[in-house]
Amino acid sequence: MKTDNFVINQTGSIHLAFDPNTLEYLIREGKLHASDFNCLDKKSKNSVWDLMRTVAISSIRLS
Repeated sequence: MKTDNFVINQTGSIHLAFDPNTLEYLIREGKLHASDFNCLDKKSKNSVWDLMRTVAISSIRLS
């Protein structure tokens, strides 16, 4: 079995992009929390805040 060696970024960060629906799913399922990541620009930050509000409202309605 062949395994590849990966070089870890020295900063300890990996930059990813998620489809908003996937991000919402991960947050709803408790797999990812807003404190687990940082937004790299203001537009993304605003979008995540909107998504978090939507998730919070829907979880209140389900209770």
